Amino acid sequence: MLTLDEILGIAYLQLTGIGFLGNLTLLLLNNFNFLTAHTVRPKNVIIIQLAFSNAMVLLFRGITTITRLWKVKCVLDRTGIKIITYMQILTRGLSLNSTCLLSVFQAITISPNNSLWAQVKIKGPKSIIRCTVLCWIFHLIFDMLIFLRHDSPKNSTVSKDGCSTGYGTLDVYNNNHIKFEIIIFVHDAFFAGLMTASSVHMVLILYRHRRNVNHIHSKSTSTKISPETRATQAILLLVATFFFFNTFSPICIICMLYFKSINMWMIHTSALLSLCYPTVSPFILVSINKQVPNSCAC
Repeated sequence: MLTLDEILGIAYLQLTGIGFLGNLTLLLLNNFNFLTAHTVRPKNVIIIQLAFSNAMVLLFRGITTITRLWKVKCVLDRTGIKIITYMQILTRGLSLNSTCLLSVFQAITISPNNSLWAQVKIKGPKSIIRCTVLCWIFHLIFDMLIFLRHDSPKNSTVSKDGCSTGYGTLDVYNNNHIKFEIIIFVHDAFFAGLMTASSVHMVLILYRHRRNVNHIHSKSTSTKISPETRATQAILLLVATFFFFNTFSPICIICMLYFKSINMWMIHTSALLSLCYPTVSPFILVSINKQVPNSCAC
């Protein structure tokens, strides 16, 4: 008879395995497309960064949670545990930032040439590399400051508890934890606001485009969906998936900090849902660019 921790460990293992292989495949396909075509679209640069970030989220969050649930003896020392915890914070921030960057870039891409975004639309593709580099620099510094000033409790390395990282370091009685959770919440809310604004902008553009197409082709039997429209729909689905799976986690943390109590069901539910987005996202991202499966078929 399997215990609850063993069942949860199997669920984490399935999510981690499927998601990691999906993101790894997406990375390989995009790199293969770059090697064969000797060029890479700006959007693909963001997708590569997002796939890499999601793969690392699954690796550093999923594996450590599985070992803790299955009571695997922790072989890491204090330094190793701190590195794993920092990588969990860093990769999560990069995943959020990359999703936001992809959403904003697509909103600018589909904007009309006579709009206020005309100049940004022209210069935007040339600035993607700089934006991704700035994204890395910002999160390396910001997450390091958060991590260094975050007073983590003493980590246990006995086989009974495994390595205490991530959710295991939440201390509801530590005022510093509350302050830094608020800072992280404000950080996440800012990028979530950008994603919401860009998504609303894309929905309005798609609605106007659809209305114009229906007016022009009112007597036509069929209309084809453009690749850019298909990509926009996929990115909107990606953003909606992100919000669906990542909204519950901050609510759980705020509730536990407010009521000064740790609820294991809330922790496991929040952790499972946080792994669902990096697991599902590569299968949505594959549909954005038809060149990826076509180059694989060649």
